Amino acid sequence: MARPPSSRRQTARRDLILAQAIELFALHGFDAVTMRQLGDAVGLDNSSLYRHFRSKAELANAALDRVAGEVLAKTTRLLDPSRPITLRALEDICIAAGLHFFDRPSSARLMLHWIMSMGADGPGLAISVRATDRSRPGGALLGVLLDGLKAGIRGGTLRKHAMPEAAVTLLGAILVRPATYGHLLASMEPKRARTAARDAWEKELRAIIRGAFAP
Repeated sequence: MARPPSSRRQTARRDLILAQAIELFALHGFDAVTMRQLGDAVGLDNSSLYRHFRSKAELANAALDRVAGEVLAKTTRLLDPSRPITLRALEDICIAAGLHFFDRPSSARLMLHWIMSMGADGPGLAISVRATDRSRPGGALLGVLLDGLKAGIRGGTLRKHAMPEAAVTLLGAILVRPATYGHLLASMEPKRARTAARDAWEKELRAIIRGAFAP
């Protein structure tokens, strides 16, 4: 049964809020963005915005769930939990995530803000998406990487690394470069085609993974 127009409008408005929140949180960080800024960006007053999200923390968590869920959907299908992960499978998982973030640098920056907010002391926005919470997409995404690494190392298909340093190596490759790569390329090689840059990034990421994890 088709949803009523009002429900479709609500969903579309919520998606618009989330998309704008990802952009603003990625640009300024979680604490610096105000709900008024978000409302102005999507053409809503505060009361209307709070009908969709009860607080900024709830909105930040939803934005993180959205980004991590999109990447999780692209990576979990490449992992067979019944067997040790191979080097090629690890490459493919990282490529799926890396290219997703390459095409969406704001999503990469948002995830970096999330990682940097973990364990921070003092006042600040309460982000409830914990890296160890596998019931949430962010925790599940990190869990996929960690489980695959551990299985591959145990099975001898990947080089042995200390944990969680191995996961940090992967996250650095997948996230940090896409968060800055496009801007650096545009400034250094403004005439370079995006498709050429994307292909070069995929080759570079495969080389990074092979160099770090080939047994």
